[in-house]
Amino acid sequence: MLTSSSSNSLVTLTNNHSNKFSTPDYQETSDSFLTIFSTWDEREQLNFVENLLKHMHSHQHGQINAFLLPMLQRDFIGQLAARGLEHIAEKILGYLDDQCLKSTELVCREWYHVISE
Repeated sequence: MLTSSSSNSLVTLTNNHSNKFSTPDYQETSDSFLTIFSTWDEREQLNFVENLLKHMHSHQHGQINAFLLPMLQRDFIGQLAARGLEHIAEKILGYLDDQCLKSTELVCREWYHVISE
C-alpha cells in the first residue's frame, strides 16, 4: 500500500504491457539512455545489453525471454517457399505423418500452398 508521501514520489506509467510505477525522472533518463544507445555501433550495443543482463535477476531474464520469443520465431517453411525453394519445404514436411500434415495445412496460407502442391 502506498502512503501519501510515497505515492507522491512515484509516477504511474502506462505502456503496452501493463501499468508500472516508476521514479519521476524515469522517462527522461530512459530517453537519454536510448539516445546515447542509438549512437553506438552494433558491437557496443551488444556489449552494453550483455552488461545490463549480467546486472539483472533471473526472474527479469524470464520476462525478457517472454518478450523476445515471438520476435525470434521464424516461419522457415514460408520463407523457403517465398524464395522459390518449395522443394526443400516439401522435403521437410514430407517427414510428417498424414494426420500431422493435415493439421499443418491449417497453419497459414503459405504452408497450405506448399502442402497442397
